[in-house]
Amino acid sequence: MQYTALISKSGPFFNIIKYMENTNQESLSSYVSKLIDVCKAHKNALLAAVIIIAVVGGGWGLYTSHKEKTLQNSWAQFYNAQIMLLTQGTAEGFDAIDQLNAAYPNTDAAYYARLMQADLLFTEENYAQSVDIYKELLQAKNPHVRMIAAVSLGAAQQAVKEYAASVETLQNFIAQNPSSFALPQAYFTLALSQELSGDKTAATETYKKILEDYTKTYFGVVAKDKINQLSK
Repeated sequence: MQYTALISKSGPFFNIIKYMENTNQESLSSYVSKLIDVCKAHKNALLAAVIIIAVVGGGWGLYTSHKEKTLQNSWAQFYNAQIMLLTQGTAEGFDAIDQLNAAYPNTDAAYYARLMQADLLFTEENYAQSVDIYKELLQAKNPHVRMIAAVSLGAAQQAVKEYAASVETLQNFIAQNPSSFALPQAYFTLALSQELSGDKTAATETYKKILEDYTKTYFGVVAKDKINQLSK
């Protein structure tokens, strides 16, 4: 022990320490001996356990490596699809998005590529096509993607004059996501669909809620004007 040298070898503490050292050595030797006997008696079971650990450990290593490679490759294809859209046009860009979804389905990169595709279709007034993609993304495993897709779907359904479907989509979204960052947009799109469908009473109530909850935002300002218009 390190502290043996600090105590006089002629004093009473020296003999005590030597006894402790001898006892510890004997105890350790006894423990090691017993451990070896146990290992010999159960060597087959121990060997099996070692093999299982090795297989599981190796399998987990391969899984994590594959997962990381999939993540990197999927996002690489996502950026490639963006470049294709910018430089080659929608046909080539959409083809790249289809290839990404085929190679890496249900990845975040594939989900966001589909959102990008749907948003571009909506911007180009291809509303019916965007509706189909937004509906597909309602089943995404990524909750953020599902939220964006739901609100966007409500707007796309409104654009194709499916007002009842739009109202239902947005009401479901609001009920299921009471604290979502997208609530102001959802309420506003809902109110507009209610108004366009001819349900002015429901639209007025929704605009009032927007004015009350989001008074100082863009949505609150527009809601105030809408309430005045509908009250005439």
